[in-house]
Amino acid sequence: MAAATAALPTPSEVSPPDRRRRLTYLMLFRVVLISLVLGATTLLYWLGDVDLGAPSALGLYGIIGVTYLLTLVYALWLRSGRRVARLAHIQLAGDLVIATVLMHMTGGAQSAYTFFFPLTVIGAAVVASRRATAWVAASAAILFLLTGVLGWAGALPPLAGQYLRPYDLSAIELSRSLGLNMAALVGVSVLALSLSGQLQAASATLAVERSAAADLLVLHSDVVRCLSSGLVTVDPGDQVLTINQVACDILGASPEAAVGAPVDRILPGLAARLGGLGEHASLQRAELSFARGGRELVLGVSVSPLHDRGGRFRGRVVNFQDLTDLRKMEHSVRQAERLAVVGGLAAGVAHEIRNPLASISGSIELLHQMPHADEDSRALMNIVVREIDRLNGLLTDLLDYANPRSLDLQTIDLGELVRDTIGVFLQDRTLGVTVELVAADTLGPVEMVGDAAKLRQVLWNLLRNAAEAAGQGGGHVTVEVAPAEREVVVRVRDDGPGIPAEHASRVFEPFFTTKARGTGLGLATVHSLVSDHKGTVRFDSPPGGGTCFEVRLPYTGARPS
Repeated sequence: MAAATAALPTPSEVSPPDRRRRLTYLMLFRVVLISLVLGATTLLYWLGDVDLGAPSALGLYGIIGVTYLLTLVYALWLRSGRRVARLAHIQLAGDLVIATVLMHMTGGAQSAYTFFFPLTVIGAAVVASRRATAWVAASAAILFLLTGVLGWAGALPPLAGQYLRPYDLSAIELSRSLGLNMAALVGVSVLALSLSGQLQAASATLAVERSAAADLLVLHSDVVRCLSSGLVTVDPGDQVLTINQVACDILGASPEAAVGAPVDRILPGLAARLGGLGEHASLQRAELSFARGGRELVLGVSVSPLHDRGGRFRGRVVNFQDLTDLRKMEHSVRQAERLAVVGGLAAGVAHEIRNPLASISGSIELLHQMPHADEDSRALMNIVVREIDRLNGLLTDLLDYANPRSLDLQTIDLGELVRDTIGVFLQDRTLGVTVELVAADTLGPVEMVGDAAKLRQVLWNLLRNAAEAAGQGGGHVTVEVAPAEREVVVRVRDDGPGIPAEHASRVFEPFFTTKARGTGLGLATVHSLVSDHKGTVRFDSPPGGGTCFEVRLPYTGARPS
């Protein structure tokens, strides 16, 4: 409690912004009041055939002019922002002087403008401290009494042409006028002192509340800025109220374009889910999938209601995370597990088939060498031997896939390996396609640690598949090698018909193929060899046709094991 009390400004303190604002209103009020009151007096003088050139009338003009001039000086001083508290005191002193002069010029104790003194005290209560207000009230009372008594006694000479003279009062009338005005001045002063105390206390409380609100705003901004997830608030009509920078980065949007837009514009499909929720309902761990920026986004979304202090429904808070890479990783893990199971089963089956296949092959060879075998029998046995050799080659590929040999790691120039492999691949004149290495002239050495033979096999299989696909399309294959900070990317792109969406999840499975004479082990072997190099392989086949296989391999760092 003591700490909280110490943090409060004292009642005598007025914050500079508040004092500047109050002084501005006081100056405006003073100019308007002087203009109206003295302007009306001048008008009455003119209608009453009073000499407008008399010193008394000229004195009124002078007060109006001095007020305007002082207001201009005050405004320039206030604009400079220096010693604003002293400016407030000077203005109050000037108001007392103007009220004193105006009282004497308009009849002393019988003047109709003695209310300027209470107004000055009220002004002090607004712009100054309680102590300063008390000083202004005491000064106003003293000046009022002195002006009234000295003017009545003739110590203060009246102006020529003055309509009411200070001494045109009897002693009783003087006492009554001074008593009534002093009573009014004292009453106003007491109320002004009370007002000043309450106003300063309210200002102190407001300053604390403003400081607390500013701290909360900064804390809120820091919390929202430091969030690792996207945060969006929407109103009851599903219009975006706020959006943090992480959400903008994930969605590829700008705050200016997002705020005020329908939430479906930045999060397609969310409005339909929000429409089925009640005002107090929430949505936990939902997923949204949509295309954005040429890629498929998967977001994990949670939605909570947003209420104000009175419990009224104000909208919803949408919190989401980008699960795209996580879902890809989960897919890769499931695919690797499936491939491992299929590979292990295939290896076992291959071993079991190879042994009887060797026996069959040996038996056929013996039958082929028997002297009584005719030509037709030998022709059939040749077919059997040829098919056995083909099956044996298939089993060898399968065993290489399921039980790969250890890598022969060495530092290689991947760019040179790609050039050599493309050159050998193009020796096959039956391909009927063109193969181009993108930016071949500017591609420098791309050194990495790997098995040259295995990586050549990876590239060869990708080139063969791309050439077969391009043969059904535009007949063009491009290869790109792009060194990055920690990895090197090899892309093999064709302009063929593409991969149907229903086959996308099975591309790397062993024995899955859509070719009439394919074995279905080419891409499975690519996946296995790239994984052995601690890399990744993925493909993209948009609906318009064409396929791009992308291989990412470690570029620097520890040698793969």
